[in-house]
Amino acid sequence: MLNNKIYLSGLILTISLSCFNTSIFAASLQILEFKKAQLSQIEQKQICEQLSDVCQQQTPLRSLKTADQKLWLLSGDQIAQFYPSANGLKLKNKWHVGLANDEENTSDGQFIFPKLFPMTESRYAIAIIERSSEMYSGGGAGMERASFYELKESGQTHRFLENYPFSFNRMIRACFSEQEYKSSQGKCHDEDRLSLDIRPIKPMLWQFRYRYSLDVSPVSDSGEKSFKGSRNLNIDLNKAPQQPNIPANWDYQGQG
Repeated sequence: MLNNKIYLSGLILTISLSCFNTSIFAASLQILEFKKAQLSQIEQKQICEQLSDVCQQQTPLRSLKTADQKLWLLSGDQIAQFYPSANGLKLKNKWHVGLANDEENTSDGQFIFPKLFPMTESRYAIAIIERSSEMYSGGGAGMERASFYELKESGQTHRFLENYPFSFNRMIRACFSEQEYKSSQGKCHDEDRLSLDIRPIKPMLWQFRYRYSLDVSPVSDSGEKSFKGSRNLNIDLNKAPQQPNIPANWDYQGQG
């Protein structure tokens, strides 16, 4: 009996320590957002003295600070990292990412998602979003796919996740007659959507939380029913799958 109690106590302690360590990692590996209008006039002056080409662009500067007080800058297709010194901010590294289209608010093209993703406590990644859209009679869809790149100390980037589903919204017309409009209860479209939330769990392990919903019009002839679903996937960044394991209808990529 005493041995059993000792074993159970040890097991509980092991589980508790494991949960505690996971909580510590999760707290230290926070996804940070690049925000506009965060720089002081002095900081902006010091940055522009070292990155004049970035400051000459029309793209607004976004910035953030990591726990080690390094300042990160995002402008269009460029990212830079500065460290504080006795003489002010000093450029430590910069990365240039070739984009097909670097307008974040356009319906098609590429842009850098304005967040910094920690892979470990000292390694970071960004996501490049490929946005596309399509229109059809009485409806349409917008899709986003994400590829993730590590920002290497050498100033190079390394892609480790490619073309993952990031989000989509789709509307398909369901009302075609006056009677259908009257019977639709104000819902004349079938609508479905997908979203993704990413949570770092520990170094080199992220959790992808996919959320999908389908809202079917009362007059739809699709034969489907309204539905909400979710799937949490732990992604090992050392050996990530080519695509996440989600249902095929959650992974809409367009009619083309």
